[in-house]
Amino acid sequence: MRHRMVQIVRSMLVQARLTFLLHRFTLVAVSAMLILGSAAALFVAFRLRAVGVTPECLDAWPRVGPGAPSAACQASASEFRSINGAWAAPLLGALGGVGPLAGLLAGAALVAREIEEGTASVAWSLSPSRMRWLIGRVAPVAVLLLVLSAVASVAATELAGARYPGLDPALSFYNGSSHGLTPVAAGLVVFAAAVFAGSVVGRVLPALIVASVLGLVLVSGVFASENLWFPGQTEIVDARTASTGYPGAYGLDQKIQLASGELRSLMDFNNLDFDAEGNVTGLPVGAAFVALIIPGTRHPFIDAAEASAMAAMTALLLAAAAFVVRRRRPY
Repeated sequence: MRHRMVQIVRSMLVQARLTFLLHRFTLVAVSAMLILGSAAALFVAFRLRAVGVTPECLDAWPRVGPGAPSAACQASASEFRSINGAWAAPLLGALGGVGPLAGLLAGAALVAREIEEGTASVAWSLSPSRMRWLIGRVAPVAVLLLVLSAVASVAATELAGARYPGLDPALSFYNGSSHGLTPVAAGLVVFAAAVFAGSVVGRVLPALIVASVLGLVLVSGVFASENLWFPGQTEIVDARTASTGYPGAYGLDQKIQLASGELRSLMDFNNLDFDAEGNVTGLPVGAAFVALIIPGTRHPFIDAAEASAMAAMTALLLAAAAFVVRRRRPY
C-alpha cells in the first residue's frame, strides 16, 4: 500500500513538472503579474507611511480660518493625498482584479490546449487514470495561484491600512473586495471556471471567452446575493455621525425614522432641509434622520461568507471539469 502511494505521488510530481514546462510562459507571466503587483502595493504603502501624516491632520486639512492646521500638517497632508490619489487608490482597485485575471489566464489553457493540439489523446492513452492526469494539471497551478493571490491580498491589506491611518483594514469595508479572503477566492473561482470551460470547449480562445463571462457572472452573483441577507447585518444610527463615528462601515441607505420606529424614504418628504449645523429640518415630530450601515467589525464575517460561497463554486466547477474529462473524447 505504501509503495502504491509513493508511485502515485511520484507520478503526480512528474505530471506537475510537465504542466509547468508546457505552460511555463503563461505561468511565469501570471506569477510576475501577481508578484509585481504585490511589490508595488508594499512600496506605495511604505511611501504613504513615510509621510507621517496623522488622522487628525487629514481630517483638518484643508480647513481655513480658525482651527486651520499648521503649515507642516498642510504640507504632509497634501503630499499624502497626492500619493494616495495618483498611486494608492488605482493600485488597490487593480489588485482586486489581478487575482481573477491570473486565474483566467492560468486556467483556460490547462486542458483546452492539450485537446486543441491533440496531445490529450496520447496522454489519456498512457495515463492509468484521466482523473489523476487532470489533478496533475490543475492542482500545482491552483496551489501556485493560491499562494501568490494570498501574498497579493496581504499586500493589498497593507496598502489599505496605509491609505486610512488609524483604521484597521481587517475591520473595514473600504475597498473590501481588494483585500482579505474575497479576492483570493474570486481568483480561484475564475480559475475553476476556466478549467471547466477549457474541458468542455477544447479550444483555448473560446475557453477564455466563455470562462471570462462565466467567472464574471458567478463572482457578480455572489456580490449581488448579499442584498438578500445584508439587511440582517445592518444597524440604524444617526446619519450625522455615520461617517465619523463608525469608521470602516458600509453605508447602505439613508432614511427618515418616525417616532413609531417606521423607516421612510427621504423621497416621501418634500420639505426637508439642512440648517447651518447639518441638522435636518422639516421632519415630523419625533422623527430622526438615520443611516443604515454595516459596521466595520462585521467585515471579517462577511468576507468569510463571500469566500466560502466562492470556494463551494470552485469545488463544483472542478468536479464538473473532472466529469467532462472522464466522459469526453480526446479531440
